[in-house]
Amino acid sequence: MQAKRITNLPAEELELLDLLRSRLDSDYRDPRRGPFKLAYIYANTPDNEASMFIKAADLANAGGTVALGISEGARGLGYEGFDHSIARLKAFGLKDGFPVTKFLVDADGNGIRNVNTGSEAQKLAEWERSIAGGGRGGGDIAIIMPPFHVRRAFRTTITALKRNGDIPVRVYAVPGVPLSWVQEIKYGQKLEKKPRYKSLEDELQREEKYTAPEFGGLLSSQEVINYLDWRDS
Repeated sequence: MQAKRITNLPAEELELLDLLRSRLDSDYRDPRRGPFKLAYIYANTPDNEASMFIKAADLANAGGTVALGISEGARGLGYEGFDHSIARLKAFGLKDGFPVTKFLVDADGNGIRNVNTGSEAQKLAEWERSIAGGGRGGGDIAIIMPPFHVRRAFRTTITALKRNGDIPVRVYAVPGVPLSWVQEIKYGQKLEKKPRYKSLEDELQREEKYTAPEFGGLLSSQEVINYLDWRDS
């Protein structure tokens, strides 16, 4: 049986995506840099959220971050919101009173809107810019997401930082704990149910789509690799 083509990306870009994925899956940060100033948890569906919440609670309880970040936005597209996330984090062992920053995803301040990777990355970039602008810069950021979402979430984050004034902050990928690849899950804003391993194909197609200027213009794989070379220098 002939394998079907998942995307129309050229071979050169697929090679770079593979290199980027391998690097992010084993992202390294020198422990002498101290705790993260923030570990931001990207939103996901209830079927996938345990992956991030277990990792985030363990990181926080071990003193690996000063604070956690969670978004708040509209319901109905697979994300259950800030309060739900706090409750789940506590169920997975987050200590009472641990600092959590709420990121309100809004539309020009006129009301909450859809929480997605792009809108979250934009709010994270705005937060970092306000911190640096207030003379409180310094410190690194972790972003936490399910393993299948690592590359797109990281590319989207770095793209948002670049667009908001090329903010020179060091961001590190912290993949969530692995979950069963064959489990049937609801994934994405259409809440289609499929085996978790199918999300890998979906993510690659999303990356191809969102790289186009009319759909978001993500930084290229090479640009993100260049960022990693700067970050780790």
